[in-house]
Formats: sequence, C-alpha cells, structure tokens
Amino acid sequence: MIALIDGNNFYASCERIFRYECRDKPVVVLSNNDGCAIARSNEAKALGIKMGEPYFKVKHFEKSDGLFVFSANFVLYGDISNRVVQIVKRYCNDIEVYSIDESFLFLDGYSDQENRMRNLRQDVLKGLDLPTSIGIAPTKTLAKVANKIAKKYPDKTGSVYTLDSEKRIQAALKWFPLEDIWGIGRRYYERFQKYGAKTAYDFTQLPDDFLRDEMGVYGVRMKKELLGDQQYGMTIQEPKKNIATTRTFDKGNDNYEYVCERVSTYASECARKLREQRSCCKHVTVFVTTDRYKMDQAQYSNSFTITLPNPSNSAIEISKFAKKALDKIFIQGFKYRKVGVITGTFVPDSERMTSMFDDDLHERHAPLMQTMDFLNKKLGTQKVKLASMDIQKTWKMDQKHLSPKYTTSFSESIVLKA
Repeated sequence: MIALIDGNNFYASCERIFRYECRDKPVVVLSNNDGCAIARSNEAKALGIKMGEPYFKVKHFEKSDGLFVFSANFVLYGDISNRVVQIVKRYCNDIEVYSIDESFLFLDGYSDQENRMRNLRQDVLKGLDLPTSIGIAPTKTLAKVANKIAKKYPDKTGSVYTLDSEKRIQAALKWFPLEDIWGIGRRYYERFQKYGAKTAYDFTQLPDDFLRDEMGVYGVRMKKELLGDQQYGMTIQEPKKNIATTRTFDKGNDNYEYVCERVSTYASECARKLREQRSCCKHVTVFVTTDRYKMDQAQYSNSFTITLPNPSNSAIEISKFAKKALDKIFIQGFKYRKVGVITGTFVPDSERMTSMFDDDLHERHAPLMQTMDFLNKKLGTQKVKLASMDIQKTWKMDQKHLSPKYTTSFSESIVLKA
C-alpha cells in the first residue's frame, strides 16, 4: 500500500502556525512581487477567491471580511516542509518527497497501516501545529483520490482514508471528478468530456486503444493505476540537469549597474544550488528581455552562453562569467523587465576534470564557499555575499506583507518575555 500525506492549504497553514489571530479567518498567500493568490485557506475559498486571482481584485476583502494577506515566504515554507519530512521518516523508511507539501510513503511491511498514518498525522499536528490529510491505497493515483476524500470529509474520515477494497475503490471512482485525476489536465478533460466521461470511473471504462491514441501509453497506465494495478513505484530523485534563477522586475530598468548586480545575485544563487546537490556546471547562460506587453517601448530579447574553462560551483567564478555573458548582450537604452541566469552541463563535484592549460580556481574557492554556506545557513539567507551583489539591498522584491523567517533566522525568531 502507498500513502500520500499532503499539507492542507500548505502555505496558508504555515503562516497560521505563528499567527494565532489568523485561525478560522480567511488567509491568502501571494506570489512573487505580491502579484496573485497562490494559496488560500478554506475560509478564503468560501469568499470566492480563486487560485491565481490578482491581489487588487481581492484586496477589498481585508476590510469587509478580515482577510489576512501574506507575501510568499518560501524560506519559511521550505523549512516547515523539511520538518514535516523528518517526522514522516520516523514512520516509514521508504518515502518519496513529491513536492514541498506532498510525500508518498511506501507502507509494505508495516502492520496496522491506517492507525500508523493516524499517529503520523497527529504527530505532525502536535509537533508543528500543521494540519495534514493522508490517503492510503494500492497505487499512487488512488492514494491521490483517497487523500482528496480525507481532505474533503475530515469529520467522517479523521483526515485519513484508506481505499482497501474493490467496493470502496469503485465508489470513490464514481464520486471523483474527471478533471481532478492526477495528470489529466484541462486539455484532456475537455477532450474526454466530449465522449461522455465525467468521473474517474467513466475514464476507467474507456477502451485501452482509445486511451493509447489520445494520451499514449501514459493514458493506459493511468487507467490501470485507477483500477488498483500499480504502475509507478518509488521515484529516486535525480540531480537537476540545469539550474536557473530568474526574476521579473516590478518595472523596466535600463541601468547597467542595476542589471549587472541582479545577474551577479542570480549567478550566486545558482552556484549555491549547485553546491547543494554537489554538482559543478560547464556552461553559464544569461538572458535579458524587455516587457513584451509594453508595445509603446522598444523591444529586445537576447541570451548568451559561455563555456567555463573548468567545471565549477564557485559563486565567484560563475558570477564572473555571467557578467561576461551579460556584457555580450546588454544594449543601453532598452528597459529590461526580466533577467535570468541558467547553469547547465553538470558533472558531479567529485568527478570534475580540469584543463591543464587554465588556472583552476575551484579548489581555491571551495573553503570560502563552504564557510559562506555555513554562515548563511546559520545567520539567514544572503547574510554573507559577494561584493558584486546588492550589499545595500537597493533592489528588493515587492513583498509588503512578508512574515518573518521565524525558524531560520535568529534575528527574526519569536521572543518570549517572562
């Protein structure tokens, strides 16, 4: 059997951990630059606030209905997610972290599986004050269905539900909407609707040949999963094949120093992620683009890739070559709206080969990078940075509703006074 544990309205629930006054109140978490809603509490959903709805359209709920609004705090959410995973590991050895708020648990070999999962849910709630739902079933796809039932009917299920019989599976499939099947998406949903399919059960009644023609082998596997025939086991996470850091500015900017600083900051972040997965990159790409929606302004978009003399994950090296790439494509006079750095062609840190003709600075920089990573992990993100990065923080993402990094920064921790 496979279990899926899922944080309920995860980002909103993370904010509620530290803000008791938000309990039972509508909560919305906004995207980067406070653009649109990316997470909503059940109370916010009841107000009719939709996923992806622009902030300016829901702002009036703050006064009329006591809506709490938060800027996305991904450092906080990532740390809470890691803490959930640590608790999950006490209950199951074989887990697959599927996303920041979801993990699959492979329960073969464990007895009394449902009670085990109820105890897990209670430990997460007790230890982190974070509500979760857990679905248990013979396959990953059915575990998603079971999770949906547990989440929708907490009073009846105790937020844990098991699909462990043919009768339960058939009843769940006849209830479960076609559009909510894991992997269906809007395109397939609209296509299958034309053939009268409205539920997951209807989907399982479609002929294999038809599904293969419409979706390829993936459609047949999905059908088998829904019928309880496991097609997908535990996925071992592979290192990323490229790492990108990009941002959209709040408005166009034609200042070279500003854009150059942004490129240096993004390059440093790519380097940090490389060190995190113990990889080095051979290529660095920088791209710039203007705002394509501003038709009254001159348009320009370009990119440039540089091959490093030796594979590296040094922020110093990658930032240096990213600046060289920027210099190849930056043209004064254009108002740039989006800039990004992409690192590619990875090799494991332990297997990097160097050129005998070029000075290898990677080993020289390694102790400094380790120290920088250690201090930033201890003191907070980007407390220690390169001189080419924004020391004065003249650039800042628009986050007017940002909560503190309660769990990762000493200076932002909650202080209890006796």
